[in-house]
Amino acid sequence: MLILVSLFTLPLAILNPYLGVWVTTGNTKELTYVTHINGLQGNVNIYVDNNGIAHIYADNLHDLLLAEGYYEASQRLFQMEFFGLLAMGNLSSWVGSRGLSSDIAMHLIGIPQNANMSTNYIRENYPTVYSYLVDFSEGVNDYISTLSYRNLPLEFKFLGVKPYNWAPIYSLAFGEYMAWSLTSGFSDELASALLYAYFNFSEVNEINPYYPHFIDGNLTVMPGDGTVNGYNLTSQGISPSYLWSLDWYQSWATGLTKQQLISLVPLMKYALLNISDPYVDFTAPILASNSWVITSNFSSQGPILANDPHLPLLYPSVWIPLQLVGGGFNVTGWGLVGIPGVLIGHTPYTVWGLTTPEGSSSNAYVERVNGTYYYFDGKWYPMQEYNYTLMGKTYTVYYTNNGPLVAREGNYGISLYWTAMKEPILTVIAILLLDNSTSFNDLINAAKYWVIPPQNIAMISRNHAGYIVAGSYPLINETLPNGKTVLVIGARTPLNGTTSKFEPVGYVPFKYLPQVFDPSRGYAFAPNQPTAWINYPYPFIGGYWSSGGRAEDIYHYLKYQKSVDVSDMMSLQSNVTDYWASQLTPLLLKAIGNGNTTIEAQAVQYLKSWNYTFYQGEVAPTIYTYIVAEMVNMSMARILDNYGLGIIGISGIPYVVPDLIYIALNDPTSIWVNGNFNSLVQNAFAKAISLLQQELGTNVSGWNWGKVHFLEIYDPLQLSQLSIGPIPIFGDPHTLAVGSTPYVPTVPLPYVTVGSSLRFVACINSSLFYGIFPGGPSEGIFNQYSQNQLPLWLNFRYVSYSGYGYTTIANITLEAD
Repeated sequence: MLILVSLFTLPLAILNPYLGVWVTTGNTKELTYVTHINGLQGNVNIYVDNNGIAHIYADNLHDLLLAEGYYEASQRLFQMEFFGLLAMGNLSSWVGSRGLSSDIAMHLIGIPQNANMSTNYIRENYPTVYSYLVDFSEGVNDYISTLSYRNLPLEFKFLGVKPYNWAPIYSLAFGEYMAWSLTSGFSDELASALLYAYFNFSEVNEINPYYPHFIDGNLTVMPGDGTVNGYNLTSQGISPSYLWSLDWYQSWATGLTKQQLISLVPLMKYALLNISDPYVDFTAPILASNSWVITSNFSSQGPILANDPHLPLLYPSVWIPLQLVGGGFNVTGWGLVGIPGVLIGHTPYTVWGLTTPEGSSSNAYVERVNGTYYYFDGKWYPMQEYNYTLMGKTYTVYYTNNGPLVAREGNYGISLYWTAMKEPILTVIAILLLDNSTSFNDLINAAKYWVIPPQNIAMISRNHAGYIVAGSYPLINETLPNGKTVLVIGARTPLNGTTSKFEPVGYVPFKYLPQVFDPSRGYAFAPNQPTAWINYPYPFIGGYWSSGGRAEDIYHYLKYQKSVDVSDMMSLQSNVTDYWASQLTPLLLKAIGNGNTTIEAQAVQYLKSWNYTFYQGEVAPTIYTYIVAEMVNMSMARILDNYGLGIIGISGIPYVVPDLIYIALNDPTSIWVNGNFNSLVQNAFAKAISLLQQELGTNVSGWNWGKVHFLEIYDPLQLSQLSIGPIPIFGDPHTLAVGSTPYVPTVPLPYVTVGSSLRFVACINSSLFYGIFPGGPSEGIFNQYSQNQLPLWLNFRYVSYSGYGYTTIANITLEAD
């Protein structure tokens, strides 16, 4: 066991041998039992295999989803209900004032309100789908009805609370919560505007470019110049080079002058703080994911898909491994706990995976307000009011036509426009269609129901492979300085909300969403890099993509291959080479020279002989990372802090490394390197070596990456006793086997808390389906399957997720009354 539980820190009642921790549900192993369940139409068998994967067999879809709800509750009841309350903005009812700011943020963002709207919409317009949500909820509640206080999960006893009855709104609310965590635009526009308020366009563009530095059409999700189904900017009579040379921060594009933005700085900071969730931060800028697909002509085994979504690594994981068989379904993979169906996985005919494409599906609007009125197109309108009560106090959220007012100061406010407030979340329909897919066309059809959050849906069948960037991207009709008009996605700052000129006018048509099917080069990939290049017909002005480092890693591997197989894809998922390090390190060495002391000279030799991998036993990754951390904190972070812009968190944004490379090559006297790149490197090197010598000793060979770089899988209740780690861990923010940590010069570095939440490699034609995730199916701390797959995950090993040929170690039979 990797969990260290200090029983002396727990309430004494929990230690009661009859009512306490020792009889917590599933506290030793999976149980084999038979139970009677109301509402079943027939018997259901749940076989748990030796890897902890549950295989659920039913005669119809009603029973299948009811049994899924029952099983998930039996393994993850506390986690489900915790996230249900978190998403519904009522966590304080369990944890008191510690959860109050999180609850207020949820209501400001509008997640409970949106979930209620989606619930009503699905019930009225998709009654069959709604019945499936009810079936799942019924299964959860059937399990709850079997519990007494004696066998409640430990966390309920720790908090002194009881389970509440599950309902469809909780599934949809958690879906909305996860959607918000993967939504770009609103916060990015505010952070970008804060930069622009104090720096000029060229300065901002060096560290916050429209497209990441060094990206081109070979590296985008949809390869090529951006043309999609024959449509592009050029066909609209617009030059891509002209459009992307423009200053999209100016008032012609936003309706706000720079002076207005400067005056709004306190309000913009206030807005960012108000919507932050201090409890479980799924919205950190280091969240990312990897995926790629291989076509038949590039593989010796037929189409291959690889996927590893990066999420906060929680104990227990947000994923639960499942196979669902019945009612025409036969799907295996991972469900998102609390939501029916399998979100990432495969049928016998299809495979799919998900990564986040970025690109603005939300926007910030500056509103003019007076009391409870807002100003729009020359008239004053009453704001709608939404009232809610927490801990005996009533709060009010005010809505303009754009969305909830998340911050207000004097006669100005900032509202949040988010697609989820305008459109119901139909993702559950997409999930069920994916789970029942039998062809590539079925996968594409399922993507039509994927509204929020936008996702790169990787997909393969027996003969096809590709991507579609599914989701609703709001379009803004912009008039360019040359008089031409163009529909764009997002903005570089908040938009003027007092006029209809900058209001969304629709969404990108499904036909013209970025997409690539059976690419001629044999592969495509989507690790959060730009989705389309500069001739895309709907320019991503609000792109806010990842740095492209992991895209470079994938591309520079695949472009030199002639044919690959599943084992190659597993090896690529475990790759810990940092492409950006290979580009920056020679520039660092050129500036450093040979070093001024014996220890500095030894450090230089480690860098010179380095192959840019980040394994725990290596020394060079430690030296490199602390040089970069000192550089960032002596320059960019210091400059922004001096302007009161620490809220941007520049040290945690992966852009900084390619920014430094770009500046070194193109503007070595930039303000962002204190006017002298070489001097900054030399000073940072000296400070880094001094720090490492002080903290790790004078033996440079002992400065191993595993001594400063640790993983922590943490408990959402923030109880260190229930967390896993610290564990020495591989990788950095730019390696495919990711180990993200901000560039902060502390020893050790801040713990890695975000990473590959699962790894999945699949090839239908060869019947090969492999996966792993850093946890297990159970949340019970004494359950042998609470973290059974973690040691394998740490060592890049996989287990079969084929759905057949497994070894059963437990059998739960649910009998109909």
